[in-house]
Amino acid sequence: MLFKATIFFFLTIASFELTSETHSNVRPAQQTELNEIQWPDTQPVLRFAINHFPPYSILSEGKPPAGTNVKAMKLIAERLNMRLKFVECPFARCIVLIEKGLVDVFVGVTHSAERAEFLHFIEPPIAPGSVQTFYARAGSSISINEFADLDGLIVGLLRHSLYFPEFDKATNFAKVEANTHLQLIDLLLNKRIDAFVGSEKRFNYLLHEQGLSNKISQQTFHITEDRKVYLALSKHSVHSDLAESFSKALSYAKNKGVFETPFDRSSSE
Repeated sequence: MLFKATIFFFLTIASFELTSETHSNVRPAQQTELNEIQWPDTQPVLRFAINHFPPYSILSEGKPPAGTNVKAMKLIAERLNMRLKFVECPFARCIVLIEKGLVDVFVGVTHSAERAEFLHFIEPPIAPGSVQTFYARAGSSISINEFADLDGLIVGLLRHSLYFPEFDKATNFAKVEANTHLQLIDLLLNKRIDAFVGSEKRFNYLLHEQGLSNKISQQTFHITEDRKVYLALSKHSVHSDLAESFSKALSYAKNKGVFETPFDRSSSE
């Protein structure tokens, strides 16, 4: 009995020494690094700023966001192995959020040197450009057949939007900014502005959707603007260094045709 107890004692001591030697091969600094590794339990979050402008982005109370831009971003997030989070905001607010890095991406902006200071414009562009035109109240005396006809008018526009250089820099008429497209329509119907400017296909769809096509008339003057339209990634986003990966995912989505709608293949703001 004494013999067995002695053997067990020596085996225990040997096992303890072997274990101690194995752990001593890991230096304290290495052990600290191992302990600090944080393995993610969920997919990274991709915060997508979205404003209501059907058919590209549709926000309805009690329903999840829909539209072609939503379909495209779901596919892009899937390709990037990210979880898409929608952040609903008027267009002007969306631009402020992405400038500050409070959201990661936004779909449907045109390039400018000022915007390039805080945005990555992901290639390829989602559309080549759009037709910018003007709208006035049906039956009013306003008639816009050329740019000079804007002289002295009060013209509504979307805050933080770019239209075409001649208009953006013009000072020969008053400009009133609105936060949303629906606000522009409301300002016009309530005679607080004489006309507003915007993307032809986008506004024609919106006016039809709202049943206002007979109350607001499209004017003759228009500009076919070739400013390309982009998916923008904030330079202050945690995903800012993944611009190349976003480009590959965007190319995949475009090849699938998810940005296309029966109403328009281009849009810009």
